[in-house]
Parts: sequence; C-alpha cells; structure tokens
Amino acid sequence: MKIIKFLFILTFILTSCNKDYNTVGVDLINNKPFITSIEEIPVFVKMNRIPPYVSNAISTFQLGVYQDNIYGKSKVSFLSQLSFGDVDVDDQFGIFKQTDEINGMEDNIAAIPELETVKDVFLDIPFYTNVDDDDNDGVINLYDVDSTDPNSDSDGDGVSDVDESNAGQNPLNQDTDGDGILDGEDTESINPNGGGTTYELDSLIGNALAKFKLKVSELDYFLRPFDPDDNFESYQKYFSSNNIPDNFSGTVLFDQEVEINSNELVFFNEDDPDTEEDDESETVKERLTPRIRVPLDKDFFQSKIVDKEDSDELSNLDNFKLYFKGIVIDAYDFSDPLLMILNFSEAEIRIVYDYQQYNKNNTEDDTSDDTVESIEKNYMLKLAGTKLNSFKHDPYPESVNNAIRDTINNPESVYLKGGEGIMAEIELFKNNDGVDVLEEIRSKDWLINEANLSVYISKDMLSASGGIIEPSRLYLYDINNKAPLIDYFIDNSAGSKEYQNKVIHGGSIELDEDKNGLMYKIRISEHIKNVVRNDSTNVKLGLVVSHDINNTLNIEVETKDLMTFTPGSSAISPLGTILIGPSPSAEYYDKRMRLDLYYTKINN
Repeated sequence: MKIIKFLFILTFILTSCNKDYNTVGVDLINNKPFITSIEEIPVFVKMNRIPPYVSNAISTFQLGVYQDNIYGKSKVSFLSQLSFGDVDVDDQFGIFKQTDEINGMEDNIAAIPELETVKDVFLDIPFYTNVDDDDNDGVINLYDVDSTDPNSDSDGDGVSDVDESNAGQNPLNQDTDGDGILDGEDTESINPNGGGTTYELDSLIGNALAKFKLKVSELDYFLRPFDPDDNFESYQKYFSSNNIPDNFSGTVLFDQEVEINSNELVFFNEDDPDTEEDDESETVKERLTPRIRVPLDKDFFQSKIVDKEDSDELSNLDNFKLYFKGIVIDAYDFSDPLLMILNFSEAEIRIVYDYQQYNKNNTEDDTSDDTVESIEKNYMLKLAGTKLNSFKHDPYPESVNNAIRDTINNPESVYLKGGEGIMAEIELFKNNDGVDVLEEIRSKDWLINEANLSVYISKDMLSASGGIIEPSRLYLYDINNKAPLIDYFIDNSAGSKEYQNKVIHGGSIELDEDKNGLMYKIRISEHIKNVVRNDSTNVKLGLVVSHDINNTLNIEVETKDLMTFTPGSSAISPLGTILIGPSPSAEYYDKRMRLDLYYTKINN
C-alpha cells in the first residue's frame, strides 16, 4: 500500500508542475525511486540420524559394496520372491500336461511322454543404460569421437561410424573380425558379435572394471505380504537393517567370479543341416542389453520346477511362493569397491529346456514317416512380488559421531548421508541464538524478487578425508507436510539430460575450476514470498542428498522420536557430503549456510 501511495503522489507532482518547477524538482527528487539489494538471512540447523527404512517400499534396489572415506563401508544384498513369467499360471511344459502324457488323449492326438529336460538356466539382471546417440551413427555419445557427425571415424580405420554400423562391422574396433586387416581394407570383414552395440552403463558407483564373486541362493524364508500383528490388514514391513540373508540363505545355485561387460549380448541361431545352402548360425536369434547373466544349477531347476509339472505347487501363484520362497543375491570379494543400482524390475530366471514332440508329417494314416523331434522352449520366472535390500554398515568414525550429536545446534559443519544416513533440519529466519527474525523482515515492506538457500561444500574436510563421490543433487522439502516446496511444483524446466529436471529450483552441484564440488543453490522464492507476505506457516525444512529429483515419494522409517519418514530419493542414495554450516569459523563465514534474499524497496 505504501508503494502504491508513493507512486500516486510522485505521478501527480510530475504531471502538474510547469517546466521551471520540474527542473527544480529533478534536483530535489532522486530519479531512482526504488533500489534493489540483498539480505543474508540466518538459518537454524540441526542434524538427525535417519533410522532404517522400509526396504520393500522402494522400487530401485542396490547390490554390492560402497566404500566411503568419511562414513565407512556399506554392503548390500538383494532378496526377491519369484512369479510366473506369464500373467496366467503356467504349470505346463511342452505341449501337453503331465497327466495327458501318461494317459494319452482322445481323437488320436499324439500325446507322448515329452521327457522335458533342462538344458540351461540363466539369471539375467539388466543394467540401467544410456544410449544417447545424437548423430544416429550406431555409436553412443560416450564413445563417439564426434557425436554431431555420423561420418566421423571413432576407431580410425578409414571407415565412417555410420558405414560400419550399416555393414555389421564394429565402429569401435579397427579390425572387427580380428584377422589383422583393418576394416577399411578388409573386403570380408564380419563382426563376430553380430554388430553388438557398446552401451554406457548407468548407476555404477565405484570401479566398473572390478571383478567380484556373485552368490545366488534359494531363500528359505517366506516373505509374507501382510502383517499378522495388524490382523493382516496392512503390508508387512521389512526394514533395511534386516539380516535375512545371513540366516535364511539355502541351496547355493551359483557362486563364482564375474565381471561387467558393457556390450550388447547377441545370440545366433543353430545351423539347420537340412538347409545346405543357408548357414543359420550367421543369423541373429536374440539381442539383449548389457546385464549380469550367470548360469544357475540345472539339476535344481529340473527337480524344483520342471519335474513338478501339473502339480499343486505350480497350480497357482500363492502355492508357488510358499513352495519356492525366492532367491538371495549377494556380491563379495571385490577387487575394488563397486555398488550397482540394477534394473531388478526387468530381472528374470530363464529355464531353457527340451521336450519330445511326435510328428506325423501330415500323413495321418501312414506311420512309416512318423518322427520324434526334440524341441527347445523357454520357461520364465520373474523377480516379482516382495523385493528388498539388506544392508550392513560400518559404524561411523568417532569424528562423525561427535559432529552429529543430538545436542549440537547450528554446527560449524553439516553432515549429509543417504540411506540410513544423516539429514539436516532447517528453520529459516532464526539466528544462532534461536531468535526468530521473521516479524522484523515482514515489517520492512520489501518486495521479494528471489530467495535462494545457499549451501557451500566443505572442500577442505572432504579433501582431508581422501575425497568422496559427491552427490550431484540435494533435495529440500517440507517436513510438516511431507512434500516438496511450491517452487518444486511450478518449475517445469529441464536440462540437456533426461534426468536434469527442475533446473531453476536447483539443488544441483556447482563445480569449481578443478571440477570439484563448490556449492548447491536451491531457489525457494515462491515459498519465501508466501511466508513473508501471505503469512504462511514458516515450516521446518528437511535437506537430504538425492538420487532422483523426480522421486517425491516418502518411505516410512523405524520411528525415532518425531521422524517417521525419509524421502525415497534419499533412501536409495549411498552418497554423502559435508557442508559448511551456519556457524563456521571466521575464514569460512562468507560461505556459511544461509538464505540469500533479493528484494526491492522504496528509496527514501
């Protein structure tokens, strides 16, 4: 109201005076009636430990070991129930049910004992992959010498990437067939991998070249879907601190060393001896994205699954989950620490089996040309139903425990850690003494233009610890309402990458000239306007590391005082950092955690 009144008086004076008076007026009245400025608003911070969370409530799962120079080592296993690959219950192998194979069928249908025999069993767990190929030349941007030019030659063999891809050659190998002649000179160069694509693997934290042992076991514990303590009216909660793998890992199905391959898996058909002119072994049968693929015990699945054809155990999904309770997957003996966030939603067990089929060769009345043929078929089991992670964390070092004690408010340094980690609770407009300055700000009649929570990284402390993998993003949320702030919802901006959303709202790491983390800035202008001008409640805010800013779901935790949840995007992140707090030493005072408030006011 004061601003409007001032503008009205100023307009009246300027339009009602003569020229001579105007000249005098210019000398008397500043021709800049408004000025803009910035105010550094204090914040009040304390840290809280995040308790174990409900692990079967998340949708993204981890496997492996993460080594953190500040917070210690974490090891994570994966457990899952199994379900039939098809929507309908499939308790039949081959063409006929077991009872028909034994008793025969009417109408002269040739039902014989099919003798279903398991040939191979594979566990497939796909990686998350990045396949950005801006110039569509068959080489993803990561490996492309020039991702804007399809005629670039990434392997330097004299043939463009796009020509090699179209010809079935490998654009990342100068000698595709390994015969010693470069592809540019080789007139008979054939890709032995069927032209498999090399992918960029995503969500691998650590050394992707590390070798490790993978152990797959039968689960001897029934993961019940509902909680008997609540009269089976709510879902059973399995917390991330569970020790099920230690106590309920049964028959070992695989236990060997593996290593990661970023190439597409290409499989070829078997050659048909009856077609002499064609070689089917040169034609591609199937292509699969990069994945962990390991063979499982064939004898186990022969007796556990295939020999149970047409049985009660396979008659419905409930019976099946009681009979085959699931699998446990554990990774250990790493040559270097490696944590893998894998696409378990697409994981499956593939049982490859043969069965016998009677073929009359379309001569119903002539049995002289009848044959018995061996047919190959796949039976799929999905990793579906109840799925969860089980974590083992090293205790925090004493220095970290001392820094995050419950009695510490407005610390020099703020520690953040994902998973069962550490979060920061922030109260805006409150100084080091806990005194609220909000009413003082409201009384100033400022027009707020922009407001940012500025958070600098404690580079010296990270360096002194040997360095860590810094989280690419922080997430700020309303603790009271368990939701993002209004600035999150109104920000529809996007960056150059698919996962770079909410760019204006921010929270993304900003790097220094050495490509190390410098700070995070989170714009909360609309939230602050509502608090200052619309008398909205100045709610407590939570600050955590984030794996995916698009994930706003909350995960229940084992109740600790008033903490009942943690953001899902933080639960699935193993990363941590150290920030400069609101009360640092004098040399870091300019980088203290604070709210930067940009405003306009009347120039009096």
